[in-house]
Amino acid sequence: MMKKSLASLVVIIFTTMAISIVKADDSQNGVRANDYSESALKLAMRNAEKSDRAMQVPRKDLMRHATFRDINLSPDGHWLSFRHEKDKRVELWLRNIASGEDYRVMADSEDVDVKWSGDGARLWLPDEKGLAVFEIDSMMGRRIVRYDEDRGQKFWSLDHNFPDAVIIREKIPVDGKWQYRYLTVDGNGKTRLLRETKSTLLHLLLDRKGILRYASGYDGKKFDTVIWRFDNNARHELMRCPLPQQCRPVAFHESDTGDTLWALAHGDENLMSLQKLEDGAKQWQTVHSDPRGIADAVSLLMQADNSDWLAMAYRPDKVEWHGRTLDTKHHLDKLAEQFPRANFDFTVSNNGQRWLLGASKANWQYDRYFLYEVEQQSLTPVFSQEREARIASTQLIESVPIDWRGKDGMILYGYLYLPNGVPLESAPLIAILHGGPYNRSNGGEDIATQLLVNRGYVVFKPNFRASTGHGVDYVTAARGDFGREGVLDDIITGMDYLLANGIGDKNKQAVLGHSFGGYASLLAVTHYPDRFAFAVPSAAPVDMAWTMADIAIEGGSALSSEGPPVEILFPGYGVPYGEKSWHQKMQRDSPLAHSERLSTPLYLWAGANDDRVALETLVRYFAESNKEFKPALLIDPKSGHSPHERLNVEALAWLIEASADKHFGGGVSPPSRELKQFLMKNLQNGSTNLLDKKDIGTEE
Repeated sequence: MMKKSLASLVVIIFTTMAISIVKADDSQNGVRANDYSESALKLAMRNAEKSDRAMQVPRKDLMRHATFRDINLSPDGHWLSFRHEKDKRVELWLRNIASGEDYRVMADSEDVDVKWSGDGARLWLPDEKGLAVFEIDSMMGRRIVRYDEDRGQKFWSLDHNFPDAVIIREKIPVDGKWQYRYLTVDGNGKTRLLRETKSTLLHLLLDRKGILRYASGYDGKKFDTVIWRFDNNARHELMRCPLPQQCRPVAFHESDTGDTLWALAHGDENLMSLQKLEDGAKQWQTVHSDPRGIADAVSLLMQADNSDWLAMAYRPDKVEWHGRTLDTKHHLDKLAEQFPRANFDFTVSNNGQRWLLGASKANWQYDRYFLYEVEQQSLTPVFSQEREARIASTQLIESVPIDWRGKDGMILYGYLYLPNGVPLESAPLIAILHGGPYNRSNGGEDIATQLLVNRGYVVFKPNFRASTGHGVDYVTAARGDFGREGVLDDIITGMDYLLANGIGDKNKQAVLGHSFGGYASLLAVTHYPDRFAFAVPSAAPVDMAWTMADIAIEGGSALSSEGPPVEILFPGYGVPYGEKSWHQKMQRDSPLAHSERLSTPLYLWAGANDDRVALETLVRYFAESNKEFKPALLIDPKSGHSPHERLNVEALAWLIEASADKHFGGGVSPPSRELKQFLMKNLQNGSTNLLDKKDIGTEE
């Protein structure tokens, strides 16, 4: 089992279009964040060059994941649930915080979701077949529902406000159209209909009696997201958010004077902020937005009774928390002082006195977990021995947030990873491009980045226009310019900015990425044929317009069948998908149209079962490429759009590492015998550009 899948190696395509869009600064106003200053960059450069060179970390050590994971605090604050990978099984356990005793819940929980009820009295355990429940008082579990496949039943959500039940959804055909039914299921398996709709809901909130009070969902031909209030059978629209804006009800408070509804929403603003609507009020009130003005809300903690918010988080470069009260601010500041530049994730007990803190940094191999007792202001590590990292943080590299200006003056954001003990002016410069394009690099830990920077290469991860994480204006700024300009310009100007600041050798540049990142990598070597020493595009579309059209027809996992279709979704993000001229331009600029002139060594990866980027398109590109620069091609026979099993993930990691070593000489960990056999079988022959199979050594 390999839980650190390709999602942590390089990022994925298209599916991220439904995630929360986060806000950027206005590119015309020239606002820059302090953390992105050139003085901070120069300091990071000096520190990196003065540091000792890190020892070469074996690839297999970087790829090891923690065997204790998915740690969650019960709402009553008494228990921790966690998974333990043991003997090729993933067991589910409970730990009593007071006594320290552990109790096994399930011998194999690999395909089981784990959800605490809002009162901490039980664990809900949905899987693909149905729903089970584990009662804490009796320490007994049982299956209570087996899904009716003909009705498309599946677990949908739960509401901590109503702890006695969870929500399942049915999807049934009625008169040739889908009908969606939402039902509560209690601990005895008894169901009750909540709502029947003609289009899918996205979020819903129940009152303490289990009655539907608020929901969001798609509405209209343009798939606007709408927040509604429900009074018996009546539905009242409270907010409408056209694409790509989003709005989500997160909590409400009942009082004698009426409800107060809380939402994370754009509300016709560029920033996603915390907003509230008082009962009887006509206008939403913005309660809190990013004080730095460059990021959208990413997380929210509410007080137990939902009467007010407790803390808000934004991610301009790292996760930054802001407390509502002086006490909360004090606690957050105290934790931030202990772990500078760490990203925090919190779960708070219902009484607010115990917090589970998850902390992460790019140079920590594993997240770290702590229990924070608010009254005592004490911090106790949990699972520190069980999750002890194999690689010390001193051997890994922290990210440096940077910004630069695109050709049109737009401020762009990204991350830089500087190798220690290496003259930066002569170090190879490798850009890792994220997928999507509606996704982002977040400056966290991932295998490919740490593997390359450990070998002495500078790694640059740009959040080019169209990236999420920097606002509606930012995410729509590309306006479909996914050819030789726009997004590609942002990548090139970012690399030029680094070179001009003494970071990287202009004669040693490379580019790699997965999915859209792979497509952008192909674009880079297509339109800048003399710039790059090599590229590693994986699961890469070779003609973006062609791939979009194929997804529109074939469907698959790239887009939700219940969300906006391609012809609605892309125009909502500013892409002129319906214009013939756009398709023609995309095809003219596509890597496929220029494949016969390829003059840069390429190392391609493809999943044989990819339902987003058809294998035959990459095979066609491979076949039509310049014979003198025929790409290497690794076809993974078992993987889809991304590899997930340990061996398959390592094969792609090896391809990246070995390609860099071939051109830049940073070193490569020899493959195991198992991996060597896999490579020998699945690397395609046929070119002098292919990694020489006889040189694939084997680790002893």
